[in-house]
Amino acid sequence: MKRVLCTVAALLIAVAAFAGTDLTPQQAMEKTMNCPVCSAWSVEPALGPTLRYDIATTKTGFIEVLQTSNEAMKPSFDKAAAECEKRAAGIATMSAEEKAKLCPLCVAHMTLDRKDASFDHASTSLGMITVASSTTPEGVKALHDYAAACKKQSDLMHQASMEMQKGQVQKAKM
Repeated sequence: MKRVLCTVAALLIAVAAFAGTDLTPQQAMEKTMNCPVCSAWSVEPALGPTLRYDIATTKTGFIEVLQTSNEAMKPSFDKAAAECEKRAAGIATMSAEEKAKLCPLCVAHMTLDRKDASFDHASTSLGMITVASSTTPEGVKALHDYAAACKKQSDLMHQASMEMQKGQVQKAKM
């Protein structure tokens, strides 16, 4: 479960619009970059621009992919993922003030602690993949809602990234 949080949290330091919260792309970027958990992805500045994220719904849940586009950055990716996981483990003991700083992705992830959902994680040569599924209609709906929120956040982050890089070519959608 912590791995899923880190996957989502990463949504590109360089991924906030959870359920009705309307943020501008720049605000979405700032919320994620300043999140006590997600900021782990900014420890290595060269990593952020190489991060690639995607999430898609399936019949019973979602598939989520987070990776670097640069194989040479994989050690930095792994280091950031480990730091993110360490920080995520501390969410339960965070003060209310610290929890208020969590980005919408971390908040969304906290709603996924479901007994009717299963999460499979796989490391790849460039990152990680998470597959989530449920056998109940309520569980599938919760996973689909989560995926929709993450997709919306990802789109905002991508837009912010594009605005920051005006005039430069973006290699892949974040």
